Amino acid sequence: MQRPSRILLVDCENSLAETARIAFAADFRLAYVMNEEEALKKARKEAPDIIILGYLEPRGASRQLASHLAVGATAHVPVLVVDVRPDEYPHKGWRWSDGFSQNVKGYAWQPIRGEELRKMVEGVLQRAKAGTMNLENVAEQTEEMVKRIEQLKKLLGSGSQS
Repeated sequence: MQRPSRILLVDCENSLAETARIAFAADFRLAYVMNEEEALKKARKEAPDIIILGYLEPRGASRQLASHLAVGATAHVPVLVVDVRPDEYPHKGWRWSDGFSQNVKGYAWQPIRGEELRKMVEGVLQRAKAGTMNLENVAEQTEEMVKRIEQLKKLLGSGSQS
């Protein structure tokens, strides 16, 4: 049996947390923290499969957290940003383009429905898993190719000695 995916939700407002609790209650393990310091500790200690990054106070704290998460032990963990409502953007939000340099794999705005959040998380997790599988496949194919080259060298070497 496969273990449930682990989600770390980071947000200083409860509305996203409630949406996530309902959306992921059945078959995900959800941890919720409300600030940057707790998020870094939990992300490093528990190694989540994905981090949902909401809004943090003061403005800019979410971007700062994303940059910390993009290096070290958490660099491989995909981040899904769920930013503030578009009308709050001038006062609270961050430019979605900032995230592309920081391992952000998805971007959405609040309010977000539970079904939409779940689909986005599942999509990010599938893409992350596919990327890992692709690297494993490349490694396996490379090993097979090296074996074939070694076999060819032996054949060519034994043929020239006759």
